[in-house]
Amino acid sequence: MTVTVGTPDPNKQRDIQAELVELRRRIAELESTKKSLEQQVSSSTIAEIAPPVTSAEELAQTLQTFVRRVAMILQAEKCAIMLYEPERNELVVQTPALKLTDAEIAACHIDVHRGISGEVYRDGKPIICLQCAEDPRAQGDIFAAINVRDALSVPMLIEHRNEHQQVTDRTIIGVLHVFNKRYGLQFTEEDVRLLAVLGRNAASVISSARAFQAITAEKKQLEYTLHSMTAGLLVLSRNQRINLVNAALTKLLGLDAEACIGMNYREAISNQEVREFLADSVTETGETAKEFIIGDQFLMAETAKVRDEKNTVIGLLCIFNDVTELRNVERMKSDFVSTVSHELRTPLTPIKGFIRTLLDDTDGMYDQETRMEFYGIIDSECDRLVRLINDLLNVSRIESGRPLQLNHDSMSLTTLIEKCMSFQRGSTEKHELVLEVPHNLPPIIADKDKVDQIITNLLSNAIKYSPLGGTITTRVIDEGEKLCVSVTDHGMGIPAEQIDKVFDRFYRVNGGDAQKVGGTGIGLFLVKNLVEAHGGIVWVDSTVGKGTTFSFTLPK
Repeated sequence: MTVTVGTPDPNKQRDIQAELVELRRRIAELESTKKSLEQQVSSSTIAEIAPPVTSAEELAQTLQTFVRRVAMILQAEKCAIMLYEPERNELVVQTPALKLTDAEIAACHIDVHRGISGEVYRDGKPIICLQCAEDPRAQGDIFAAINVRDALSVPMLIEHRNEHQQVTDRTIIGVLHVFNKRYGLQFTEEDVRLLAVLGRNAASVISSARAFQAITAEKKQLEYTLHSMTAGLLVLSRNQRINLVNAALTKLLGLDAEACIGMNYREAISNQEVREFLADSVTETGETAKEFIIGDQFLMAETAKVRDEKNTVIGLLCIFNDVTELRNVERMKSDFVSTVSHELRTPLTPIKGFIRTLLDDTDGMYDQETRMEFYGIIDSECDRLVRLINDLLNVSRIESGRPLQLNHDSMSLTTLIEKCMSFQRGSTEKHELVLEVPHNLPPIIADKDKVDQIITNLLSNAIKYSPLGGTITTRVIDEGEKLCVSVTDHGMGIPAEQIDKVFDRFYRVNGGDAQKVGGTGIGLFLVKNLVEAHGGIVWVDSTVGKGTTFSFTLPK
């Protein structure tokens, strides 16, 4: 058989030769670039790869630059960082990721026991996957969802070193991926070494940023906590300059929070007593405490030395507590005891007097009518004592958290109010007591004795706080499922700033003529609790100099 060999085309040979030369030149250029990049990566510090970051925004910008650089160095189409999230026990792709959409990033998370990502994270060894569509390890990973052809994955290691720069511990925080090698090339062992270095740099940057952000968050939380304290906080340095004040202290002592930081406390604090107390506390070896009166406030100050880990004194901590309310309660309790003693003596005096008078009347000087009058006074004063003792017992029950015992029964509110008004008329000649009530008001279910206490206390208050006399009107309004009862006087009224306190235990309206009015300060406290025990509400409307209306509701 004869074979005919054609003559080679000289032009085609030259073209092929030129193309080969260009390809060799391009390969040599790429090799040179790659070696240069390898040297840069090997010699780069963490700061050069990515400068220290102090916020989530800076970290996102740094990682954006990082994934682009990694893709360029490794000649990859896509790059993604997956971090381990212990709460979910998953590896989760972080934002930003190169050439991944937001929807793809949101879907890219897998259990640490699945896929190539999980294997790299668990074993701490890199993996090259050249045919992801055929590799069974890649089937359980995120690769199919983001069209990965081939992949290189390395663990993101953080190395802990001792003072001799010896590695004492390694922690894996995630996995760094590059996908789809460009120009038809394949990932190699050299690529593994390069990506491992870059992965360690990224891990260091992310770990440092997370630690910084955690410290920042903890600091903010501490600041929020300190500024939310009701107690005033002051911290002095060793040289007696102010290191820290919280919002409560600036309010208590009238300080400028920003201006006083760094100032000597003697310059920042105007109150002479406080300055002297701090001066003594600085020199004392132990804790100190003192109470101050600043304006109308009572402040309790306590100090302690601030010490470092070597137990060396490095400053002074001072806590200022506003004990005004506590002192007011103590004063009110003292007044209460004094008032109750007086209130108990008041009915006991006529009881004792009239009984002694009757006992001494051995000659029958007083006739039967006079004796019956004396007995009536004694009986009335005994009722007064019983009411006061019952009030005290109810206060004790409320203070101890025990529920008030109610004996519900059908009762006529109209009849009860008329009885209370009749009793109160005997204690005043200056007032006209008027009742306004709907015709044929139906009976209600309530504790008759407790409702009697409510009405009696309100009428008694109205008489006491309108010493010049006038009309006191008790009004009942039928509101369907409940009745609204109000007692209105035209007396001295209650200052607006005291209205919220009138139902407090032991509280008595002060200022002006109100100081002259007697009482225990438990009447309105009982009214509120007795009304609420029935399922109603109580409130007050008042204008100084014009009068007051106390209102409450009772379910039918």
